[in-house]
Amino acid sequence: MDWNSDGLRDLVSGDREGYFNVFIESGSGLIAYYRMLLMNGDTLDVGYNSQPSVADWDRDGKKDLILGEQTGYVRLYLNQTSDTWPMFQDFTYIQSAGSPIYLYRVNPYVVDLDQDGKRDLVCGANDGYVHFFRNVGSDTNPTFAGEESLRTTTGTLIQPSGSYHYGSRCGFGDWNNDGTLDFLISGYDGYVELYLGEGVGIGKIATVIPMLTDFAISPNPTHTAVKIHFNLDRSAYGSLRIYDVAGKEITCLKSGKLTEGSHTLIWNPKVPAGIYLCQLDLNHKTYTRKIIITE
Repeated sequence: MDWNSDGLRDLVSGDREGYFNVFIESGSGLIAYYRMLLMNGDTLDVGYNSQPSVADWDRDGKKDLILGEQTGYVRLYLNQTSDTWPMFQDFTYIQSAGSPIYLYRVNPYVVDLDQDGKRDLVCGANDGYVHFFRNVGSDTNPTFAGEESLRTTTGTLIQPSGSYHYGSRCGFGDWNNDGTLDFLISGYDGYVELYLGEGVGIGKIATVIPMLTDFAISPNPTHTAVKIHFNLDRSAYGSLRIYDVAGKEITCLKSGKLTEGSHTLIWNPKVPAGIYLCQLDLNHKTYTRKIIITE
């Protein structure tokens, strides 16, 4: 994920000691390591076995931090600064059905699993199951009312393979680039297993990430209206926003369901000359183009 919004993929991790760590990519390798501090200078520390997930939880255009801990709670740290270098201070515990989620050695992952346009929460845990918390609120204010366990299409509960079916750790992505959400799981025995996205029992997982072509800005550089054009090979939920280089949102040109086919949006910039970022989010995959505004 791109932690500092420079267009390069960085690495974030938790660790056994409970810290949150950031490794910055330079273009030729990882060059910097940061043990994350809170805004008051204290080390961000959850005790033991921290497990991070990064997502724009409240849809304000800034990356937030969802952090699992050994004791079983899931912490939400909202970004207090910008998207170019997120900073955090206070946290709240994410709740379901009115009580904090509690899963020993929890491993949270934010993803729209049921494809209703609202991000859900999926958690691995020490018990080996994969716990699905369906978002019954909105995409800007996720709310959960209970949990289900992920199953295969034949109805079998999903757990890691091996002698000990414990310590599930999960992740989602389009493994084979077919536009469908796939699922990875591992556990105490160290195996990594791949479930291709025909469905894993909690709703149908299908056509998650569309193919994007012809994402272009013209004219660029410019001091007049900007035409933003892109094509989708299938419909998707997404948004198109303009940010300044400090990560402040300038405007949202589109948010909601995007249909298959060609899209053209116009931005009439009323901003100082400089570099701006055009960010297109499609089902939680982000594409960015620079726009240069001249005097």
